[in-house]
Amino acid sequence: MPEVKEGEKLKLLELKSEEKFTEPPNRYSEAGLIKELEARGIGRPSTYASIMKTLEEREYVRKEGKTLFPTDVGEVVSDFLENNFANYISDTFTAEMEDELDEISRGEREYGKTLKDFYIPFSKEIKIKEKLEKATNLGEAPQDIKCPKCGSSMIIKLSKNGKFYSCSKYPDCAGALKLDGTEMAGPKETGELCPECGEKKGGKLVTREGKFGSFISCSRYPKCKFIKKDEAEEAKKRTGIHCPLCKTGEISERRGRFGIFYSCSNYPDCKFNMKSKPTGRICEICGSLMMEGTKTIPERCSNKNCVNHNPHKIAKIK
Repeated sequence: MPEVKEGEKLKLLELKSEEKFTEPPNRYSEAGLIKELEARGIGRPSTYASIMKTLEEREYVRKEGKTLFPTDVGEVVSDFLENNFANYISDTFTAEMEDELDEISRGEREYGKTLKDFYIPFSKEIKIKEKLEKATNLGEAPQDIKCPKCGSSMIIKLSKNGKFYSCSKYPDCAGALKLDGTEMAGPKETGELCPECGEKKGGKLVTREGKFGSFISCSRYPKCKFIKKDEAEEAKKRTGIHCPLCKTGEISERRGRFGIFYSCSNYPDCKFNMKSKPTGRICEICGSLMMEGTKTIPERCSNKNCVNHNPHKIAKIK
């Protein structure tokens, strides 16, 4: 600093103006979220993997690179819990409950009284909330958004395919719009009768939009659950391994609510299924199909009750 004297006039050399905006914190990655759970005393190292798996399988979050982004479903579930069960999802409640469970495991707390103290008030809360409006209703749509069929106001709803505008007079009016303003078309007839109920009850095949694209099903759904299979696509998904239950179908890859799984091609007549891809080998202990495992356990039995389902534990047992 140059030497200055009291009362001395200073000469302005330069003046800079800089504008800054408050930026939100970075979104969590899986590692970052686990660190946050640890800092708040929520969960245990043995539960972190299942927590991450649940978030992804139930589609509460989506991953872009390593970053986690909340989905529409995740935001709706989060808002519903915060508005109606705030006490039970708070950091303090979760951490204290886990401490109490640890105390039970060490014999320092009586489990019966602990569960009773939790469950009695919790069950009352559940009964009180039974008549709440469905969590799929997300509030009123902007006033300029009108039903394309009857001109009424609309509300924002959440379906398996995401958010959309629904007529406020539903089910009397089935008008619906996508968020971009285009009208959502209903099921379109293909001109074919349903092979299962068409002749007896007049069911017709219609094209519908589903979570994983368009598909053809019976117009009488859910009374008739027939779905027309795309043989070319089905052939790609088949593993070439015969179903051990019905002996006629092939194990095929399918996608369900919780991700990819494998089941018989004769579903729903045959309900055999397994969570991982079969390897084609048979378990030497129980005779069930072997399936792909993990990096540390490349192959395991598909039968959960077989000791070979956890082959890494067999050596310890011996």
